[in-house]
Amino acid sequence: MFKIIILLIFIALNAFVYFKVRAILPENIFVKTIFNIFFIVIIGIFAASIFFRERLSLLTLARINNYEMTLLLAFFYLMLILLFVGLISITNKHFHYLPFALNTITAKRTVMLAALGFVALIIIWGRCNFDNIKIEKIDININKKANVETLKIVAASDLHLGYSIDKKNLKEIVALINSLNPDIILLAGDIVDSYSQPVIKQNMKEEFLQLQAPLGVYGVIGNHECYGDAENIVNYLKSAGIIMLQDSSVLLDNEIYIVGRDDKTIKSRKKLDELLQNIDKRKPVILLDHQPFNLELAQENGVDLQISGHTHGGQVFPFNLITKATYEKHHGYLKKENTHYYISSGAGGWGPKLRIGSQSEIIEITVNFTR
Repeated sequence: MFKIIILLIFIALNAFVYFKVRAILPENIFVKTIFNIFFIVIIGIFAASIFFRERLSLLTLARINNYEMTLLLAFFYLMLILLFVGLISITNKHFHYLPFALNTITAKRTVMLAALGFVALIIIWGRCNFDNIKIEKIDININKKANVETLKIVAASDLHLGYSIDKKNLKEIVALINSLNPDIILLAGDIVDSYSQPVIKQNMKEEFLQLQAPLGVYGVIGNHECYGDAENIVNYLKSAGIIMLQDSSVLLDNEIYIVGRDDKTIKSRKKLDELLQNIDKRKPVILLDHQPFNLELAQENGVDLQISGHTHGGQVFPFNLITKATYEKHHGYLKKENTHYYISSGAGGWGPKLRIGSQSEIIEITVNFTR
């Protein structure tokens, strides 16, 4: 039923754009035939990717998903523009505030061309935001002693590695992380997009092994690892030099705790107070928890810094409005009493390789300790 609902939404959006554009096409059989075939093909491909996904390779599904979701988003923005113009046209009939009519064929074609151009610019801008990863730098103070004056953390979340976010993308991310000369690297979940096969096939271990940090590389799983073969993913990431914290913690140099919490989708995961019960909270405590729900728990349990991801900062409009309304903090820095939080928009993304209303990012956190 869910698959049918998704397909119906896709068809409805395509139908809206189809009839709006077809109405202003020239009376040319060849042009209209090509136009009809185009829409039949894109709907057919999308339907095949839903109902025959088990028979398609992951590479094929990733490519279909990227192009179809990009097209779907473009059609959505085009629909919003055309509905807005339609509203102006209707009100103009009554109030005559425009010096020209919008219901003539010439005006409709002009509006359509302008709308298509504007949507194309939005999509290009979104791809630039996706590809150009921003380095978000913050400084925080933790009122606890450590054997170092400062700790430079470089953190990334939501890489969603697979066929869409591929080895080439990972190589760029690794180079960016290393360029910051981190003391420690933290990966806050959704490192892999559901399945280990694309990551193994592309030998992404080769890139992960290039990560350089004297205190090591640590990671947790997110909801997307749990949707696929999580055990295989965890084993592969471990073999790639990443210390995976699964409801567990490590004490660095007998001074700083790094705690990794299993994802919220795992019903058997420990409660936070249970996970922290044997930890000396006089020492700095840094928590990795993929989904930023119930942020007050970290504050109540003496965590000094929590790093999360999951939200993608909404990734594309209007989902950024939804995530902003859903989460206490959907992106960025937050402080609650003595607890610091950073919710990352992610270094990769899911669905279309676009960010409209958000930005791909890697976080550089400089932690200053009491001396």
